[in-house]
Amino acid sequence: MAGDGPCRIEMARLACTLADRPLPAASDPDVLAVLPGEADGALIACDTHQQPVGAAWWYVHEPPLLRDADGRALPELVMAVAAHARGRGIGARLIAALAHEAAARHHRSLTLNVHLLNPAVRLYVRTGFRVAGAGRGWYGVAMSRPLPAAPSESRLPPPRR
Repeated sequence: MAGDGPCRIEMARLACTLADRPLPAASDPDVLAVLPGEADGALIACDTHQQPVGAAWWYVHEPPLLRDADGRALPELVMAVAAHARGRGIGARLIAALAHEAAARHHRSLTLNVHLLNPAVRLYVRTGFRVAGAGRGWYGVAMSRPLPAAPSESRLPPPRR
């Protein structure tokens, strides 16, 4: 997503609010706090005219939303799809692709924080996320999706002779 700063910021603004509520400013601390860093996984979905219609990324928040059994911070998903592009499967495809990338990078789970009234909760449940506890804010819910173990050389069958 290098060079896609304006798109990332716009998608972060969408991710930081509920539908029918005013978007926060691009300089809002909540928006800036969820932007992906260099080591985070990030994807942008574009329409047939190469215009961005959605984005998803993970980042590690400090303090993290959830930790794994060994105490390591789990990456947190941030996602938004433009209002005119919702209901077309873009969100599900972004989640699937990002989960695949996270598993390839040896992450054990993806987490997310969602407002109880956010209609995207149904999407998250459909794509394998389950409630894991209280999230951030008064109405936040933490959700987690386990990821398959990434293939490693030690798991490959021995070469045939």
